[in-house]
Amino acid sequence: MHAIVTTALLTGVLGLMMGSSHDQPARLGISTGLAAASIAPRARAATLIDSLRAEDALQATVLRPQLEVYFGRFNRDRVLVRRISRAVVREARRQQVPPSLIAAVLITENTTLKPEARSSVGALGLMQVMPIHAGAALCGSSDLLDVDSNICHGTMILARNLRRTRTTTAALLRYNGCVRGSNTPDCYRYPSKVLARAGPVRQQILASTSALEVDG
Repeated sequence: MHAIVTTALLTGVLGLMMGSSHDQPARLGISTGLAAASIAPRARAATLIDSLRAEDALQATVLRPQLEVYFGRFNRDRVLVRRISRAVVREARRQQVPPSLIAAVLITENTTLKPEARSSVGALGLMQVMPIHAGAALCGSSDLLDVDSNICHGTMILARNLRRTRTTTAALLRYNGCVRGSNTPDCYRYPSKVLARAGPVRQQILASTSALEVDG
């Protein structure tokens, strides 16, 4: 019975992670919820918070191990993958951002999971954070090449954008610096890329939950 309830809760939570059909092409097959422009902001925020609370109870048994499986596809360093997964789960809980969205942004920004990565415009680390954002008290360190600090800062920027905008698409465009389309010629494709990458995270966790149900 517990496993069945867990499946239902997690399915609802993951639906909120993916963004709205108003935001993304239907061909992506992404669940609706987080960024639905038709939902009042307060109701959307309350729903997200309730879902994150349910998700929090599942992190230790489901989310972190499955994030490790997902990240392990991009880098074979198990110690690094475990550290990244723990940081994503921690910041998802602490800053109330869906872990699949954090993971998708991270992989889109840094597909080989290189903590020391530096872009041509100066962005640093796993989530490609600009140095101007370094030093947030919440993150405890200004070292953007450090795994934990970088994911903390990247999630902080993402969380702020989600609060300030009406849709997940708009939040992701701001994260990418694509507010006026002057970042790169195809920067408006960034949200679709991120949310398409979030799909495998969702599928991986749902598969794990189904296994728990059978075992129960």
